[in-house]
Order: sequence, then structure tokens, then C-alpha cells
Amino acid sequence: MKEKIITFLRQNGFLLILFICVCVVAAGTIYVSTSELREARNGADEELVILEEIENEDYEKASTPENIEVSHIDGVPNEEILNNNELDDELVNENEVVETSTEEIERIEFIDDYEEEDDDEDKNLVMDEEKARFLPVDGEIITSFSDEKLIYSTTLDEWRYHGGIDIKAPIGAEVKAPLSGTVKEVIEDDLWGICIIIDHGNGLESKYSNLGTKEMVKAGVNVNAGDSISVVGDTAKIEMKMEPHLHYEVSKDGLKIDPRSITE
Repeated sequence: MKEKIITFLRQNGFLLILFICVCVVAAGTIYVSTSELREARNGADEELVILEEIENEDYEKASTPENIEVSHIDGVPNEEILNNNELDDELVNENEVVETSTEEIERIEFIDDYEEEDDDEDKNLVMDEEKARFLPVDGEIITSFSDEKLIYSTTLDEWRYHGGIDIKAPIGAEVKAPLSGTVKEVIEDDLWGICIIIDHGNGLESKYSNLGTKEMVKAGVNVNAGDSISVVGDTAKIEMKMEPHLHYEVSKDGLKIDPRSITE
């Protein structure tokens, strides 16, 4: 038996020693790791305890009567004074909210009223203007005003907007000013022929095209409603294929509007 052990140690002694060394190293590593983990946990617990103690001390300091500003009233417990002060603060805050809300509501109502007034002014561009009692010539309106819907032009053979109205009338028919004003221009346009523009004030202007003469009025002349300013002609090349008519436009602050909107 002894000889067998000696033989075994001779043959496998190195491996046995190596195995023992590995076991020792592993055991040492496990021990060191376990010790470090235990120390880390103990340190964390100590920090948590310190933080809790600090929070408790701060809370106790804040809760002491010395750190609370309270007006002293003879015969009234401090607790009631504190409760009354808190109630007063709540009432003040509520009043501030109510006052702010009232001011905000008044401001919103003012803005709404102002916007409604603007809308009314846009919808009635000539609400405050003097209304014309008649059109410049008597006759049927053969082409209506259109700033949104396209209208077919027989002369141009295309669909286009029409910034005025065409009033059917024979050549030579008198054209009268529907409102009083000052003649702004008397021109001869390549497309619209002889044209007269009258300024009626307050941004309101009227234009008469396809006229037969420019000799009846001059620029700068004042005219009254009903005064003759020209006659119907056939000078507008842009509408030359149409039957005889007056092309009549009205603008408010530079924006073309339906001429019938200023006629009663």
C-alpha cells in the first residue's frame, strides 16, 4: 500500500500540487471578493443612516417655534394664529386669481369687439359712403362683376376675371357721373380705349371705359352726380367683339368691388 502511494505521487505529484494551488487561489479570491462586497454594503448603510439623520435634524429645526414668524397675540394660542395666517394667505391668492381673471375677460371681450368691427367694415366697404341713385347709363347688365369666378371673354376667347360690369347701351348714349367727385384722369388706353377716372373721396374711385370722347371733361374738374362726362363708344379693343356697352368699374382703397354695391 505504501509503495502504491509513493508510486502514485511520483507519477501524478505535479498535477496534485497544481490542483491544490488552484484551489488555494480560488478560495482566496472568493474570500477577498466577499469581504469587499460586505464592506461596500456596510458603507452604503452608514451613508443612508447619515442622510436620514440630517433630514430629521433639518425638519426639526424648521418645525421649531423660533424658525416660524408668528405675531404674538395675548390670550390666543400660536396654533390658531398660524391657521388664521394660512387662511388669510389663501384668501389673498383667491382674490388675485379673481382680479386677474376679470381683467383677462375684459381684455378678451375688447379684442372680440374690435375684431367684429373690423369684419363689419370689410363686409361693407361702402357702408358709410354716399350711395349712387343710378348707374352711369341706362341699360341691361350683360357681363357681371367677378373677382372669384371666371367669365368667358368672346374677344380674347378665354376665361378670365371681370373687374367691373358691362352695361348694354347704344353708341353715343350719354355717360353720367353717378356720384359727385373730381376727375382724376382722362386717358386713352391701348386695351380699354378712352377712359375717365373720378375720385369720390375716402378712397372711393370709379372708372368708365370704352368711351366715345374725352373732350367733355378734363382732369381736375369737379363734377356733380348726374353730370354728363362722355358718351358710349367702341374704343375698347379688349371687348371689341361685344355689342355696344359701357365698361364700369369701382374701387375702394385700391381694391376693385362690385359697382352695384354703391348703387341704391
